Amino acid sequence: MIKYKALSFIFVIFCFLLSCRSCKSDKPDTSYLDTSTYETTDIENIENSIIEQSIEIPFTEQYGNTITIPVKINGMSLEMIYDTGASSTMITLAEARYLYEKGNLKYDDIIDYQQFQTANGQIETGLRINLKNVQIGDKINLYDIEAVVVQNQLAPLLLGQSVMKHFKEISIDRENKFVKFYK
Repeated sequence: MIKYKALSFIFVIFCFLLSCRSCKSDKPDTSYLDTSTYETTDIENIENSIIEQSIEIPFTEQYGNTITIPVKINGMSLEMIYDTGASSTMITLAEARYLYEKGNLKYDDIIDYQQFQTANGQIETGLRINLKNVQIGDKINLYDIEAVVVQNQLAPLLLGQSVMKHFKEISIDRENKFVKFYK
């Protein structure tokens, strides 16, 4: 009888061990992490596209190499010169007056007066203001951008460093006529 019980016990253990082969492993399923089906370049391209999110804005060239970009300032459409040498964004008194008359520039938006040096070396004084919204193309919206209002009605409208400082990088694709803004 003891032999029978011992054999029965061994048989039950043997069956238990056989049945455990079909049991799930305690290890978590990591098959979804398998990247062997991807090429290394595919993974690099995905990483680069995430890191380098650029927004392309079309530009036109005027007067040789002068790049102009479509911009809306507080809702008013303008073509502004992309000027990396301008410390501020600049508009003329005519644009400021129009914005004021339409209710898109208020007394509270006036900051103070500021002196600046023009490209030809002259020192002038302008009115420093806050632009509630600067939209570049139809894709980029910036808020509360400082700008300078100049009295010279013939002065060009400049998109300067007060806007450009909000981007990690800006590049120009002259072949396809895009300015690329990287956030």
